[in-house]
Amino acid sequence: MSKIKKNLLVSICIFIIGGIIYGAIHMDIVKGESVQAIKIKVENINITKKPAVLKVKEEKKAMVAQKPVLKKRSDMVIVIDPGHASANSLAKEQQAPGSNIMKIKESGGAQGIKTKTPEYVVNMAVAVRLKSLLEKKGYTVIMTKTQNKLMLGNIARAKVGNTAKADLVIRIHADSNNNSSVKGASMLVPADTKNTNAIYKTSKRYGTIVLNNLIGSVGMTNRGVVERNDLTGFNWSVVPVILVEMGFQSNDYEDKLLATVSYQNKLSKALSEGIDKALIN
Repeated sequence: MSKIKKNLLVSICIFIIGGIIYGAIHMDIVKGESVQAIKIKVENINITKKPAVLKVKEEKKAMVAQKPVLKKRSDMVIVIDPGHASANSLAKEQQAPGSNIMKIKESGGAQGIKTKTPEYVVNMAVAVRLKSLLEKKGYTVIMTKTQNKLMLGNIARAKVGNTAKADLVIRIHADSNNNSSVKGASMLVPADTKNTNAIYKTSKRYGTIVLNNLIGSVGMTNRGVVERNDLTGFNWSVVPVILVEMGFQSNDYEDKLLATVSYQNKLSKALSEGIDKALIN
């Protein structure tokens, strides 16, 4: 083989080998870039996901923090407001904050059609017994007043509950009607207004539970839960409030019952159990 052919053959071999080596190096570079690109994409995904995961965890923590803490009886305050007084006041006060409607501060209550027992006497008797029963259950109980002669007005009554930051205010009353055949118990609760929106749902729920227990325990006619937007004591309250009408003093049968200690004890017991169900269960 001539020298020229040998040199040509060597050049061809070198060219082929060089091409193979270049191709191998190029593939490694491409692979390296691909792996690096994948790593970058994965890191980008992780960076994107991490804030989302943290956000979910933070939201869950916030939800746990927002869950209402169940209070013990010893941490709860109940205000009892025995309705009416032995003396009346014709002085007037606003029906609601900002209202132009003025109402009498301390109107006279009902009176037994047969027994002539004043409503305020029945209300106070039941309130005092109710206070004792609730305190035995562990609640802190505050009375708006303990003397029948004390005239407060309904704004002042509401402010007792507000100042105490009461978990519930229960106003104690007996009813009356021109029709002496009407009987039974009802529960008055605030209507949903701009003044009572914050306490509307809770008041209605508590009122429903307490009334149902009263009806079931005493065996009275259920006259239902009634929403009222015209009661001063409701409109000035910033805490849950209900008003129980324990029966009709204008009805012969219920008048006689309401005047007896045994029936007053029965009403107090049923109310205390209903309040306990409403606040604890």
